[in-house]
Amino acid sequence: MDSIATLVLTAGSSSRMGKPKALLPWGQNTVLRHILQQIQQTGLHNVLLVTGAHHEEIQNALQEESAIICYHPDWDSGMGSSISAGIRAVEQQFEGVNAVLILLVDQPLITAAYLRELMTSHEKDPSIIIASDYGEFAGVPALFPRRFWNDLKGIPSGRGAKGLIARFHEQSVILNPKDVIVDIDTPEAYQKALKIAGISSI
Repeated sequence: MDSIATLVLTAGSSSRMGKPKALLPWGQNTVLRHILQQIQQTGLHNVLLVTGAHHEEIQNALQEESAIICYHPDWDSGMGSSISAGIRAVEQQFEGVNAVLILLVDQPLITAAYLRELMTSHEKDPSIIIASDYGEFAGVPALFPRRFWNDLKGIPSGRGAKGLIARFHEQSVILNPKDVIVDIDTPEAYQKALKIAGISSI
């Protein structure tokens, strides 16, 4: 679907993991390659990665991939800073798209089926935010129409998108992601996600 750009945030240092989360093994792939495959299976083609702390390692690992890699030099300012840099890069790279799907690289249980749910809801009403329910708040994966992009660029550096989604809750639809949102911030969380996915531990 050429009207939607996909923005994958993979700029962090992975300090609690001790190694780049994007490049952790996931079956026969890495976590990042697995996520890119899920995106590809939805028919989304305009994919941009925001890199930072591990830019060179990720770039070297994805040389044959079609995703555009955007290095964000101020990655350590926080997620809001990476979102802003990503939106600016999307505007430059993909003229004509009217929505952006934002994903985190440390959620490898996200499936193509769930991404299609987000896209289907977007097609029903392209003017509203489609976000994921975390229980106490809503967050990404989320689809943002172009009219919210300036707001995304204005997110404080150390914040994520959940505050913006809360601010526009009356203009949002929140989907239940069931069990596909599991962050792999630590080795223990990574092992838990592997177990849920039925992948043998490395």
